[in-house]
Amino acid sequence: MPILGRSRNDHGSKMFCRDALALDYKPHSEKLSNISIDCTPTAGVQDSLVDVLSEVLRVVRLSGTIHFCAEFTRPWAFQTSPPSMLAARLKVPEGSVTPFYVVTAGSCLVTSGALPPIHIETGDVIVFPRGDQHVMASDPELVPVPIQDIYSQPSKKQIAVVKYGGSGPPARFICGFLHSDQRFDPLLKSLPAVLCVRSRDDTLTLETLDGTGRRVQPITHQQEKEWWRASLRYLISETATPGPGHRAVLARLAESLFLELLQWQLRYVAQGHGGGWLAGLYDAQVGPALTLLHAQPDRSWTVEALAKEVGVSRAALAKRFVELVGESPIQYLAGWRMHLAQHLLQDSTLGVGEIAGRVGYDSDAAFNRAFRRVVGSPPATWRQAREEQPPAANGTQLRNGRRPASRA
Repeated sequence: MPILGRSRNDHGSKMFCRDALALDYKPHSEKLSNISIDCTPTAGVQDSLVDVLSEVLRVVRLSGTIHFCAEFTRPWAFQTSPPSMLAARLKVPEGSVTPFYVVTAGSCLVTSGALPPIHIETGDVIVFPRGDQHVMASDPELVPVPIQDIYSQPSKKQIAVVKYGGSGPPARFICGFLHSDQRFDPLLKSLPAVLCVRSRDDTLTLETLDGTGRRVQPITHQQEKEWWRASLRYLISETATPGPGHRAVLARLAESLFLELLQWQLRYVAQGHGGGWLAGLYDAQVGPALTLLHAQPDRSWTVEALAKEVGVSRAALAKRFVELVGESPIQYLAGWRMHLAQHLLQDSTLGVGEIAGRVGYDSDAAFNRAFRRVVGSPPATWRQAREEQPPAANGTQLRNGRRPASRA
């Protein structure tokens, strides 16, 4: 039977946290704006492209949470919930859920779908960007039990310690997740199915795994390696011996570590590896087009007008945009307008009519029809339902320190 309780000193965590460096914390926007990549676009264009990613993360409201600490003794194996059930099980609003694990002691095998098994051990961090269902086990031949049989009642109020398994050697890890109020598919689909950061002696590598194979990217910047290790040790220490405000501290640490992963993946994509929306940010045609669409979502864009601004033919831009982003520029703009509208409905006091104008609709009626078609309910109804939801899972206040006041 699993044992649940409040997190206390964990020997594996303490050993891994020993001699931790002082945390060199950087705000999210600063970390993104400091990306330095030698790629085709000019420095000025590059800064604008990075702002697109910052804007997306701001609108979808990325937040991090530590879920539980695990001490599983061999033999053990569990299977996570499918993506469609993750939000309900974790008691967070529908959106995007990205689970991650930090191994503090021992090792295990991880499998996900048809991907080859991944061996992770002390110091590794593994992330599932799209929340794909996966199995973690001490031995490959074991039949996994559903995670809800081990940890049936996830708690928002405390970090539980879950003990499970036989009488063999233990594996200890921290389980957390990142949640976005809105699922931004262009970004998620451009990420590999699995991201794994491995720390060995003085080396740090980012390993990615998807249907096209396994790739390993060494992290060579000394400052980045030191920042990652110090931040990870701080996260483990704060989880093992929580102090005042630890939920907010852990949330920010989880978010910052994930943004560091995005920075490394951006660098890899900028070197010509991978595709999708992230590659589009650095494409000579698609990158400027994305910047314009995000900078002026209220403009009555056509592909012809967008191509003229970028300086290419309509046919060339339309073809390249679909190749990288997976949809036409106008389809992408329509989707982004709905993301922006949901953000403004939830985080501002603007009326529905003013929001309609800010996201490019000439009339309330047209905005209402478009919003209902994509989201499933009219804007005013959706806003009221969101206001009635409980506070965010990590226990911190929403943006601007409060929920928006009720509006007609």
